[in-house]
Amino acid sequence: MPRLTTSSISMVLMVIIAPLLVGCAVDPMERLSQQVELPDEAAKQQAILTLAGLQDSRAVDTLVDVLQSDEQMYDQAAVALVKQGRAVQKSRKTNPVTEKVGEVVEKGYVGEKFRARAAWVLGEIGDRQAIEVLTAAAGYGPGLSLVVEQANKALDKLGYTSEGRPYEVPQGTLAGQMLPEIEPLPEIEAG
Repeated sequence: MPRLTTSSISMVLMVIIAPLLVGCAVDPMERLSQQVELPDEAAKQQAILTLAGLQDSRAVDTLVDVLQSDEQMYDQAAVALVKQGRAVQKSRKTNPVTEKVGEVVEKGYVGEKFRARAAWVLGEIGDRQAIEVLTAAAGYGPGLSLVVEQANKALDKLGYTSEGRPYEVPQGTLAGQMLPEIEPLPEIEAG
């Protein structure tokens, strides 16, 4: 009977244990996606801050979900998406952040304030790829006055309807570890 040496036992254990250890690595996106759904506001804020700095398309998807549905955190998700969109804009011809946020503006079943904040995000990113979505939103009419107002402001920021308008979140302010606070949207008047 062959005799097992310490080195042969170590090799066998490595072959068995190594795949198990590799499989135990936790995907941070899974944890962050769950964290933004918790009732704890501080946990949500931390998750959004972390998502703002991740170069992962799933981070953008999660932030868009928060933007279009979370009453408490949609403003923070908006700023995080501005950060993501500005980072992508520098390196790509088409901006997937602009595309995904533009889809929120167009969704008729999403609440008006969420769609208005999405229009604001498009203006803050500064990507002229958003002009088509924003010009359509600017023509929605009185039933969606907050969306129309934010779409027009965004078009001004892009220089489409005027000489331009300054960003509310100036370029270079999103490089730190904190996301700046932004002005809340005006309340929607009951019609």
